[in-house]
Parts: sequence; C-alpha cells; structure tokens
Amino acid sequence: MNSLRHLVWLFALVLASTASWAGTQDFVLTNSTDIVIYEVYISETGNQSWEEDILGENVLHPGDQLTVRFSGRQSCNWDLLTVDENDTQVMWTGFDLCSTWTIDLR
Repeated sequence: MNSLRHLVWLFALVLASTASWAGTQDFVLTNSTDIVIYEVYISETGNQSWEEDILGENVLHPGDQLTVRFSGRQSCNWDLLTVDENDTQVMWTGFDLCSTWTIDLR
C-alpha cells in the first residue's frame, strides 16, 4: 500500500512539473491564408521592438500550423507581426494569450 501511495505521489509530481514547463501564453498559429508567411514576430503589447522571427529559417505555408511556446513570461497581452511572400507586413495588437489558445490568420 505504501508503494502505491508513493507511485501516485510521483505521478502527481511529474504532472505538476510538466504543467510548469508550458507557458500560460502558449498558442497554436494557423495560416489559413492562401499566401506563404516568411516571418512571424511577437512582442508584448506596448513594447517598442519585436522579438526575433519565431519561424527562423522556416516558412508557414497555407494550411500549416505552428505551436508557439513561452517560458518565464508573465504578460498576457501580445502583438503579432507577419511578413508574407510579397514582403507585405500585417500587424495585430492586443492578443490576450492567457485566454487564447489558437490564432487563425485569414
């Protein structure tokens, strides 16, 4: 009986640790446009500069999804900037990533 209790406690500890690795702001970005997206930047709302391109060397083709993971961030409100294959920039502001789990670009 004691080893069962330890196993349950260990399982609960693993679940708690796994949950703490994921940021509250994690979300899935979907490209529902008919255009290839070459760059995606995110930044806390109100910040005057963008973080680095989260796609890096990759692109986001129409229909593709990307899981964006955060670590050690407290802010809920974020802005998003995309640059597509025509070098067109589109910016959205004020995403509440603490209550949004998906962003669908259209």
